[in-house]
Amino acid sequence: MYKLVAIDLDGTLVTDEKELTPKTMKAIKEASQKGVKIMISSGRSFYRLEKYIDALDLRKENQYTICFNGGMIVENTTKEMIYSKNLDAEEVKELIQLGKTLGLPIVIYSRDTHYTEQVPEVMQKNSKNLKGMNLKIVNFNEMNFEEKENYIYKICFIDKPEIIIEKRKEIPKEIMEKYEITSSVPEYIEIVKKGIKKSEAIKVVMDKYDIKQNEVMAIGDGENDVEMLSFAGLGIAMENAMDDVKEFADDVTTSNNHDGVANAIEKYILRGE
Repeated sequence: MYKLVAIDLDGTLVTDEKELTPKTMKAIKEASQKGVKIMISSGRSFYRLEKYIDALDLRKENQYTICFNGGMIVENTTKEMIYSKNLDAEEVKELIQLGKTLGLPIVIYSRDTHYTEQVPEVMQKNSKNLKGMNLKIVNFNEMNFEEKENYIYKICFIDKPEIIIEKRKEIPKEIMEKYEITSSVPEYIEIVKKGIKKSEAIKVVMDKYDIKQNEVMAIGDGENDVEMLSFAGLGIAMENAMDDVKEFADDVTTSNNHDGVANAIEKYILRGE
């Protein structure tokens, strides 16, 4: 019996229109009513996940959400951080300089705010990326990253997928080894502190609930979900996931636009196959 289900958001839990389907909402609520802990596990900030937490009825005591690819774990009712690991100020400056050297638009993530010097063209063209986002235009050189309100948990370089693919090849080996560098969508290069992974955050929550590894189910589609899918007792990849992500999964469900999460939960939890 699976007691904890960790679910990625973009490309997994929500459709391409960033919406929850009725079938998905129904399956998650039924699983939750059976005592299964449902945990959104995303690269997003907590404030950008709250509407989904409320829609899925997950605003409950001792219910947690993983943010920033594992850089923060938040209790859903109190919004208390039970785990938090931000980039050091010098690391932030190093990564900002890397983005500028690569010639890529940069967005940096604090707990409740996104900062950029110029809104990336990719985001401007896709209103879904900007909807509900607390995005501020700043001069990075004028920010004090030692201040708690300016603690940075994730840095993204954002551009067209074909540009991202080529620019990622230019990232120096020492930088690749110093940080966790992944991608949740083709337009992003996402960088967090070394050791920050969704799988490691899941372990923190498992300890709180006294849940075993074989009692964990994970569902995802992106490169930043690979560790989570590999770690879980049952890893489920979405049909829309890349082939090299599917290789790390135990099963593949339907796509995010065709109730993939609901179908996986029904199969393995509600029907118990």
